[in-house]
Amino acid sequence: MSDDAPNQLPLFDSAPRREPLLAPAAQPRQGGPHVDLGARRLPYTLTRCRRRSIGFSIGPEGLRVRAPRWVTVAEIEGVLRERSEWILRKWQECERRVEQLEALRVQWRDGELLPFLGGQLRLRASDEPAPRRAAVASWQEAALPGEPPELWLRLPPLAQESQWRDAVQAWLQQHARSHFEPRLAHFAELLQVRVEKLRLSSAQGRWGSANSRGVISLNWRLIHFSPAVIDYVIAHEVAHLREMNHSPRFWNLVAELLPGFESPRAELKRAQLPPL
Repeated sequence: MSDDAPNQLPLFDSAPRREPLLAPAAQPRQGGPHVDLGARRLPYTLTRCRRRSIGFSIGPEGLRVRAPRWVTVAEIEGVLRERSEWILRKWQECERRVEQLEALRVQWRDGELLPFLGGQLRLRASDEPAPRRAAVASWQEAALPGEPPELWLRLPPLAQESQWRDAVQAWLQQHARSHFEPRLAHFAELLQVRVEKLRLSSAQGRWGSANSRGVISLNWRLIHFSPAVIDYVIAHEVAHLREMNHSPRFWNLVAELLPGFESPRAELKRAQLPPL
């Protein structure tokens, strides 16, 4: 690894997506190939390529098959039927994930709840400026015990969803920076390392990264998660300023910075974000 290559903390399986993970089986593409696997008839995409065996996977595009040019369709579908148990199980897992993500999808409107720092935040709109200043957003603690705090946004009465989303995300990014910076300074001081710059990232492939120049990138969407999870990601990246790898020495540094880091690490692996 070169000195400029960043160490990256991946998003695991919780990467936000704009499109469903799996095309609904009930609505296959017209004219496309299908295979009968017991009680299910699944569409699939076939790619001919220079390889010696038949390979297949299930992902955002559904069931994808890669096969040598000389293998017949009947032989390909025979292999798929042989592996039908695995294929159907993975297909159903993807369908459940789509349902879970859809349940998390935010309806951009007044009164909607949004994940925030491990809890919830209620969205509110007003076309009146905040007192004594022309603020686009203001924070208000809940009036009743047990109620979530409220984020008041200066929006027109008939604001479009895109206006809601842009205003909320702009505020979340500002709040993310204000939350990340002192925690980054805390862990850097503990390890006696220098952070040259904090960058907010919106990359869908990782939660954070660090390079040998002391630049740390953190995904602003971490602000949805609990402070403990955020601390784990920050401690992870700060430790990379000493160890640009994932060796035992690196994990010992993480443990020194954040004893019991295994729990928030496991929480992050299980985490799901609402689709953007």
